[in-house]
Amino acid sequence: MKKCFLGLFILGLTNLISAQNDIAMVTTNVTEISSKTSKVKNAQYLRSSSKEVEHLALGIMKLQKIAADYDIKKERIYGNNKTITYDVVFETNGNYIKAVYDHNGTILSSEEYYEDVRIPYVLSSQLAIEYPGWSFNNSNCVILYSKNGEVNYTYKLKLKKGNSSKSITRKIKK
Repeated sequence: MKKCFLGLFILGLTNLISAQNDIAMVTTNVTEISSKTSKVKNAQYLRSSSKEVEHLALGIMKLQKIAADYDIKKERIYGNNKTITYDVVFETNGNYIKAVYDHNGTILSSEEYYEDVRIPYVLSSQLAIEYPGWSFNNSNCVILYSKNGEVNYTYKLKLKKGNSSKSITRKIKK
């Protein structure tokens, strides 16, 4: 009898707990919400890769966004001298961007390295035709960006088939 009473008591409390969620809900008036738009300082840098969005992995785009939003003018070492450039390294999980900024905070060039990234569909389908039966074991990507030049993508892939393995390098210029 005690177990039955205790069970009914707990069951009754669960109804009260869900009712508290409805009470805690807050509604806001849509007219009170204002949206802020932020201008990305290095939009050209992001656009250079955005043409290739269909093949860039999410991790690459996140780290590039951090580099594009970085403001060198907020650092202690910043000076107004127009001939000074700043080398900044952004690193996460073995991936990195080495970016060179000018005195305005614009990215002049960058060298980027990413490990274990998703391979672009165009490249993976091309390799599947060239190397039937081989599987992708490892993939790295190196991106070289220059403000006044083209962007070079280099994929270093390791293919595996049974006990055999091959290393392949493919370059994509955009």
